Amino acid sequence: MLIMLGTACFVGQGLLTRQVRSGGSLRASARSLLRSSSTAAGLASSGRALAGVEGARHYIILGTPSTPLRTPASGSSSHYRPFSSEDEAALASVLSSKPRHVARHIRQSMLQSRRRIAQFRNAVTYLMISLQSRLQRKEMRPEDATAIMESLMRECVDLRQGDMAHLLFRAAIRFRKYGLTITFPFVRYLYESYKRENAKELMRSMAEELKTHDEMKVLAVLAYQFSGQREESVALWKAVPKEKITTGDYCAVLEGMGITGCFTEVVDFAERVVKNVAAKRRRDIDLNVVVSRAVIASRGSSAAVNAVVRLAKDHELTLSDVAVGALARSRLQERSVTSMADVYKVEAALCAELNRASLGMAGDSAVITKSSEIMVRNHESADDVMLQKVQYLGRMIEDAINNDTLDDVDALCASSVIRGFGVLGRFEEMRRCFDLLDKVGVVKDHKLYDEMLRWYAHAYNLKEVIALKEEMTRKEVYHTTQTYQNVFRVLDRYYPRLVEKYLAEMRGRGMQVDGPMYPTLIRAFHALGDYAKVEELFRDAKQKAAQGTTQSMSPALIVQMLRCYPKDVVRGDAIVADAEEYGLLSYEVVQAEVLNHYALNDRPEAMQAFMSRIPHKTANVYRVLLRNAAQHRNRAQFNNVLQEMEAKQIPLNERLFSVIVTSLAHFQDTEGVRTYVHKALASNQIHTPLFFADVASAFERLGDVDAVDRCWVGLLETKMTITMPVYNRFLDVYMALNNMAKVQEILDTMMKLVPPNPVTATTVVDMLGKMGRLTEMEAILDEMSKSTNAVPTLVTYHQAMSAYAKCGDVTNMEAVREKLKLKGFHENAVTYNILFEGYGRAKRFEHLLELVEERKERGIPMEEFGYVVLLNTYARARMPAEAEALVDEIVSGSNVVLSSRLLATVASTFSQTGNLDQMQRYISLLLSHPECRLRDVESVYIIYARLRDTVKLQELLDAPKLPKTAFIYNTCVSAFARAGEHAKVAFLLTEMGHRGFALTRNTSIVLSSLLLKAGKLELAQMVLKWKGVTTVDVEVDSLAAANGAAASFLPGHCGAPGPLPVLDEGEVDSHEAELLLRSMDDPIADKIHVGESDEPAGFTVQGVVCGEDEAGRFKR
Repeated sequence: MLIMLGTACFVGQGLLTRQVRSGGSLRASARSLLRSSSTAAGLASSGRALAGVEGARHYIILGTPSTPLRTPASGSSSHYRPFSSEDEAALASVLSSKPRHVARHIRQSMLQSRRRIAQFRNAVTYLMISLQSRLQRKEMRPEDATAIMESLMRECVDLRQGDMAHLLFRAAIRFRKYGLTITFPFVRYLYESYKRENAKELMRSMAEELKTHDEMKVLAVLAYQFSGQREESVALWKAVPKEKITTGDYCAVLEGMGITGCFTEVVDFAERVVKNVAAKRRRDIDLNVVVSRAVIASRGSSAAVNAVVRLAKDHELTLSDVAVGALARSRLQERSVTSMADVYKVEAALCAELNRASLGMAGDSAVITKSSEIMVRNHESADDVMLQKVQYLGRMIEDAINNDTLDDVDALCASSVIRGFGVLGRFEEMRRCFDLLDKVGVVKDHKLYDEMLRWYAHAYNLKEVIALKEEMTRKEVYHTTQTYQNVFRVLDRYYPRLVEKYLAEMRGRGMQVDGPMYPTLIRAFHALGDYAKVEELFRDAKQKAAQGTTQSMSPALIVQMLRCYPKDVVRGDAIVADAEEYGLLSYEVVQAEVLNHYALNDRPEAMQAFMSRIPHKTANVYRVLLRNAAQHRNRAQFNNVLQEMEAKQIPLNERLFSVIVTSLAHFQDTEGVRTYVHKALASNQIHTPLFFADVASAFERLGDVDAVDRCWVGLLETKMTITMPVYNRFLDVYMALNNMAKVQEILDTMMKLVPPNPVTATTVVDMLGKMGRLTEMEAILDEMSKSTNAVPTLVTYHQAMSAYAKCGDVTNMEAVREKLKLKGFHENAVTYNILFEGYGRAKRFEHLLELVEERKERGIPMEEFGYVVLLNTYARARMPAEAEALVDEIVSGSNVVLSSRLLATVASTFSQTGNLDQMQRYISLLLSHPECRLRDVESVYIIYARLRDTVKLQELLDAPKLPKTAFIYNTCVSAFARAGEHAKVAFLLTEMGHRGFALTRNTSIVLSSLLLKAGKLELAQMVLKWKGVTTVDVEVDSLAAANGAAASFLPGHCGAPGPLPVLDEGEVDSHEAELLLRSMDDPIADKIHVGESDEPAGFTVQGVVCGEDEAGRFKR
């Protein structure tokens, strides 16, 4: 039954995206989405909850810790109640009818009480009184009483109730007079219940007391073993009459040696026992059981295990199923077992060695466990054999439950079944198995919960992870650091507030941060902009490493710290020094990140010096070199690195494939992209969904929409776990392509697994802002501000400011700016770039100078994108004096490098302000720039097309070194057609056909319209038929073209440049909007996300116009 306590967040998100697609109002949808977006603590205060989705386990995952996550068997909420007469009656009934089920009954009754420990202690106290009474009146068999007390002492170990275990042990000693027998588990559980408080002294005093009784001398031997007094233990064992030693006594001594780590003594003792029993021909001693116990006791040493197995083979003894399982685990842990084939080879060899048809339940459990590890580590796919083993083991457990023999099943089998279903991705079966075990009281500690959390986190099923974590809190299940590590792993930087909450909870439980947690925690607090917390965690890790916990300073931690300070050279050098101090520079991943840090800060000398210290270039190093070459648009250097890799036969892994494909897309090498994508898919190196996101981004840059669709479909077909970075990457790609149907589809897929988060909500804000739907954008921003988990980030506020800036709405832009400051965010270069844009669009030019001065006073230097915004503003406003002064400042008064983007912007600005000489000068500088971008070359064609200079266009077309793209050909066809040069148009159309280029819709309409006016009806119809445009489109668009943008392309005399185009002030034609203004919008539209353990495949540029890397987004 689906429990609904409020509006489900993803129902709201689904409504939101449908409204986005249909164009309807988003106010109600935004409220529905963000009022329910808070998880765990966020909804604790409001009382709302999020229910599980259809097909999953139906329980509430969000709410107060005291709210039941699923309906208990009694149908009532969990509450505290004292141990009542009804509890006594129920316990007495079980004691009479099924005495060996007493511990299970107590365990299940504890789940109905909030104070589980008090309930347990009261039940045990009553039970001891009742047991003594029944034993006195001989109403209970002593064997049943022994089994009951053994099981209760085991519960004391699990619940860490050492004093209760001690009381039970004392009671067992008293009950000996009623026939109760004290066995080895009594001593063992007493020792284990006090193990964390150093039980050696307790065991020593217990041994002194027990050895005075002849029938308990063996237990005294065990107590001496646990106290660490080996000599006293050996001496007392010699004093025990050998004819009175039973098989159980031998097994107890062997198990005690194994628990204390004396594996060599286990082998020696087993050999002496076999020799003595065989010599005296004692038929009352079962050597099969003794040797099997020796195998289990020596499982901590493969050499000891093998020695005992040889002993069993020499004397033709048979090992039990549990011993075979221990042997299988030992053999599977050998280093040579690295693949699924190796696992099956070991299994077959063991069956042949032991003359068995199968390894039994325990052996299959070991095989499943090892196979799961290999599948996760090597990304190997599962096979039918693995599935059959897991299902068989699951059926055996079900049969044991139905036959009430579950106590005879090894505890490892349950975790192996859950692990097997988890690694196979069969989560419904995993959930069903867990619920079945929970129902019969097997789930009594954190172990199975941690196993479930691990696989839900591995599948990125955030809803189930949070649900299970809250269920553990409600049931007061003991939490371990592994519990929190699984939770942090799936929350990551996308839910930083929840990470902050659970970190405080973990520390409140007295737990310290483990080494593997530091990278994730630092990433989360970096997303919050809490650099003080980042530094505190880093110092904590260094202190632990200095004290001997070396795993606290890990390669992943250094990588994450460098990513937190991508443009801080001083802090980056300090982090590199720390890495060297702790010996972490020898790791390939650290070497690559250090080189990447130097590359981002344009430090080629530091890169060369560091590479000279590396013994040899690894695949990670080559990945950085390839990315650096592509970032600087240096195709020759890129090709040289590729050739060097081929010469050295460097194998291409998934990350290298991603970087190569992304780089080739930047070089507009379509064939190269397709070639390497085919190579990657044909290899066995693609293991994560990030590759598909990288390929989709590459094809989106190349304009291949069909290929982008194939990437999404191909990703779904692989059944890979799709993580939040991948979802957001595909959302960005389809938003850039304006494909709202696909945006809806992706969000529908997301809502099954993950609740909203700040990054996804920011993406929606960005999308609505670009679409001009500001009312809906405001509604979502307001609801985000009211939520506790999806709170707006600095990026969110920047996206909203940018939307208003593009409309020239400075009032709302400044209002958002005030909210930004009230929330404690610090304004940066991006903030001022947006302000420049807004006031420029509003034509409030006098305020621009004030903003520039304010920016300088606050110590925020001007950078490339700030100058680009100002230049575009002066160009739109036709302000030549201000434009020339700004260019002079750039050239002589600033430290900004004249990049390809900046040169193209300067040239475009001079073309619009009428300074043709300076325009020509900067075009020459641009085309000779070593890192000239393709889109900037395209902007030169746009400039000459706007100026109607067909002579220059022809010179550019004739230049062999300049690239020729479909966009360039469309621009030239349109320009020559407007100039009436039909022969050139025909030639260009022929060239486009040879190159496989197609006419855009805009160019087709312009060309057919001009052909119709020239009386060339058949040619016009042919063009229309080619592009699928109707004559009605031509009639409508041609009128607009004649009166609008098309007027700017009227031919001048003999192809000479005519006067500047006359446009309404502050407006641009469609081609300009498509390319020149694209240089500003690019940072918003072209963004990708970076995963937890994967490096960005894109290229970082700091200080972009309307976007930055504060949310982990990297832009082109």
